[in-house]
Amino acid sequence: MSAISLRRAFEESDDELSIQTSEPKRAKLSPAEDMLALFASLGLPLTTALTKSYTHFSMHTLLAEGYVLGVDEAGRGPVLGPMVYATCFCPESYYTELSSLGFADSKQLSEEQRDKLFTILQAHPQAGWSIRCISPQDISQCMLRRSKYNLNALAHDATIQLIRDTLQRGIELRKVFIDTVGPPHTYQKRLQELFPGIEITVAKKADSLYPIVSAASVCAKVTRDAHLSNWVFAEGLLKLSKKYGSGYPSDPNTVRWLKESVDHVFGFPGIIRFSWSTCVKLLDDSAAKIVWADDEESVQNNAKLMASKFFGAKQESTARQRSKFFSRRRPIVLAVTL
Repeated sequence: MSAISLRRAFEESDDELSIQTSEPKRAKLSPAEDMLALFASLGLPLTTALTKSYTHFSMHTLLAEGYVLGVDEAGRGPVLGPMVYATCFCPESYYTELSSLGFADSKQLSEEQRDKLFTILQAHPQAGWSIRCISPQDISQCMLRRSKYNLNALAHDATIQLIRDTLQRGIELRKVFIDTVGPPHTYQKRLQELFPGIEITVAKKADSLYPIVSAASVCAKVTRDAHLSNWVFAEGLLKLSKKYGSGYPSDPNTVRWLKESVDHVFGFPGIIRFSWSTCVKLLDDSAAKIVWADDEESVQNNAKLMASKFFGAKQESTARQRSKFFSRRRPIVLAVTL
């Protein structure tokens, strides 16, 4: 049981047992403060600027038996914040009990329900979880570099890394369930080739079909939400609102926040994924136009090259030319004596 759960249990039993103490009672934490304290106890970097991606594994009791693992993500489509891939795993003998805790697709649960389930998961040492939190800066860099590294490739690599890390920790995985990215059959075939000793199932809506994937979905969503609500702007001096809305480009609240947060000179802060077309359009419309020196020089050089090709081209004569065969050889006169 976590320190926070123990403290709650103590506070609830305090009145019943009429425990007298000379120390004043601590003020009860708000739900947001409670979750921040929980993540701090788990060692996740919520109080520093998230400029680099990271991986985190929970503490759990390792048992010498086969495990089942689920994988899901949160934050794939939003224009801002990290994308979080998560796993949840437990022994096959414990899977029925885990399924009875009430896990479901995180999108179908309220924030309060997700936080409660995530807290309950910490009190079950048989179950473990891990996350791969990909920062918005890393997403932008991958998708804007010359050799494209798209979101599907990022998602696949995050999943593969989490499965490999789980195996390296001595956990014997027998079954893995994954919410698909792209065509399920192609993705499953690739994963099965990489992990031939594991029974792998890739399916659409896996977070609604398999409780272990639902648990992973909750871990991913709670982690992403915690990062957003406690976001530390790397830019330092910025005092921006954290009322981002859902983060999706179709959300009017998100679009409003983007318009209010763009700087005419410096553009958007690092929480934004600059590869999204929504950001590109807003920067074109609202930010100062920039012409880089090397770009301008390149344009001028190209213009000169085109001009020289057009005006300096040699005009070829339309008269018929003698064949090079004859011009390269002198005529030979044969003298014949009759």
